[in-house]
Amino acid sequence: MFTDIDLARFRRDGFLVARSLLPETPILRALLAIDRLLCARAPEFTPSAPHLVRDEIHAKLLALAVKDRRALGVVYDAARKVLPFWELLGSAELTTAANELLESDDVGLAFRGAGIRLDIPGEHHWRSTWHQEYHAQISSPRGFVAWIPFVDVTHSMGPVEIARGSHHVGVLPVRAHDPLNRGRDYTKTFEIPDAAHIAAQHLIATVETRPGDVVFLDFLTLHQSGWNQSRDRVRISGQARFFDMAHPTAIDHGWVGGLHEGGDFTALHPELVLDDDARMLGGER
Repeated sequence: MFTDIDLARFRRDGFLVARSLLPETPILRALLAIDRLLCARAPEFTPSAPHLVRDEIHAKLLALAVKDRRALGVVYDAARKVLPFWELLGSAELTTAANELLESDDVGLAFRGAGIRLDIPGEHHWRSTWHQEYHAQISSPRGFVAWIPFVDVTHSMGPVEIARGSHHVGVLPVRAHDPLNRGRDYTKTFEIPDAAHIAAQHLIATVETRPGDVVFLDFLTLHQSGWNQSRDRVRISGQARFFDMAHPTAIDHGWVGGLHEGGDFTALHPELVLDDDARMLGGER
C-alpha cells in the first residue's frame, strides 16, 4: 500500500496524508445515516437523496444547532454508532495501513476512542488545543489517529493543524486537570505547559482534504483542531485510534484503554504528571 518514501515521511514528520485511500461509498452511507438521525430529532427535516446529502446536511446541522442545541448533542453522540462508520474502521484499507504504519501484525483499535466530530462554524469552545493523543488514549505509545473527512474540508473550515516532526520530543509531561474526564469536557483533561511554544518550534502543516482522504497522525505528534471560520459549512470528520498491541508498554499496562475506558494516565505515568508549580509529582524537573 505505502511506498518506502511514504513510510519514511511518516517516521520523519509524524503524519502522513493518504489521498483517496478509502472508498467513498461507506463514507456516503455514514453521512446518510447521520442525516436520518437529524430527521429523527427534527421531523420538519426531509431525508436527503444520496447525491444531495453532502450539500444539504450542513444546513440541517446549523438549523438544529439554533433550534435545539441539546438535540444536536444527542445526534453528535449517536453519530459514532452508525454502522457504516465502523465498516470504514474495519476496512481492508485501514487495516493494511495500520499494519504498515505500526510495523505490526498485532494492531488494536481503541473502540472508545473512535467517533465523528461535527464542528459548527464559529463554535470554538469544543476545539482541541495543542495536544498529544497518548495522554488520553494510553493503549500504547506506538499508535496513530486516522483523521477521516466526511465532507470537503477547506482551509476556511479549519483543517487539523500539525506540528511537523514534534513526535521526536517523546511523551511530554502534563498537568492532569481531569484525567478521567469526569467533567465531560475533554478539552479540559490535560494541559501540556508551553505546548504552543513547543509547537511553534516546528513547521505547522495544514492540509485541505476531501472524502476518501485520510490524515494519519502519530500518537506523539502535537496537533490541534483548526478554527472553522466558514459561513455555512460544518466540519464533519471521523477519528479512530489504532495502536500496536505488541509494544512492551502496551503489554506491561495490560492493554488498558484511555480515559473513555477508565484508563488513568496519572496512575500509569506518575513520572510525567506535573503539579501546579510545574514540578513532576515524582520529583523536581
